[in-house]
Amino acid sequence: MTANAHAKEDAASTHVLAQLASLLRSGDVQAALALTEATSARATPDEAAPEDAEADVVGRIASPPLDTLSFVERRQSEGGYNYWANVPAASSYADECEIGGRLAEEFLTFIGKYHNNGNGALLGPIVIDMEKNGASRGHKISFLNTINKYAMGAAYLLHSNSDEPEQPWKKCRRLGLELAEALKSTGEEQFAYIAPEASGTPTVLFGHLDYHPSTKTLNATPDIRGTEEGQDFSELFYELINLVELAEATLDILREMDYTRGDGSRNAELDRVVGLQRVLCTNLAKLRETAGIFDGPTRWVVA
Repeated sequence: MTANAHAKEDAASTHVLAQLASLLRSGDVQAALALTEATSARATPDEAAPEDAEADVVGRIASPPLDTLSFVERRQSEGGYNYWANVPAASSYADECEIGGRLAEEFLTFIGKYHNNGNGALLGPIVIDMEKNGASRGHKISFLNTINKYAMGAAYLLHSNSDEPEQPWKKCRRLGLELAEALKSTGEEQFAYIAPEASGTPTVLFGHLDYHPSTKTLNATPDIRGTEEGQDFSELFYELINLVELAEATLDILREMDYTRGDGSRNAELDRVVGLQRVLCTNLAKLRETAGIFDGPTRWVVA
């Protein structure tokens, strides 16, 4: 049984090799590549896949026959494909360009969906058969210009300076805008405060723009002033904490700004703003420490 199985495998391999040799002799490299990929896809070896198997996955993407493209047809007698056939006639140069661009878009959609190694070598035979079958100037220019446009976009992404580190403040502003958009999409009036790493405070704090300790909003304590139970002022203490954090974050931003004008002089106005912000942060910090007495389960009764 094992011998018969090996004999069948050898016969199948010989048949595929004969087909491959015939295609290569006829010069149809594209069909030979397609046959090689189809044979590789059918093969199911028992041994474990090599470490670089992931890199070969592109070559194993199944693709429909090339005559799926409207301008490609299978040769009836010689075998292989005619890569520039059944192209609509045009009455003007503008019509030729329209047809060439449309066929290029069809070609790009095909190789984008079935991006295997065989289709990666498809453009060459198309250009050769364009010349062989008398493609018009408008056909050729528009077809290749359309492909060039997409290739230029891919080349830009490939060779852009994406590996260069993003300037810290530009990155902060970009991420801040993304966070602002995400908050807006919640449909609620919210703000977020982001503390620098290792600052000793929570990384991100959220709150409501319309929040006030005396209003019945999120986490608000009911107004029970004048009752025997008294009133809980702990929310006021936590609001002061948030206010201090926001003030210190503003001061950090001001410290990072450029204090030199274009003419080289010092920006005195910015110096004054920073000085006032320091005073604000100092007083808010004292107020927060003083208000710490309100934190906890103690309720305060109006005298």
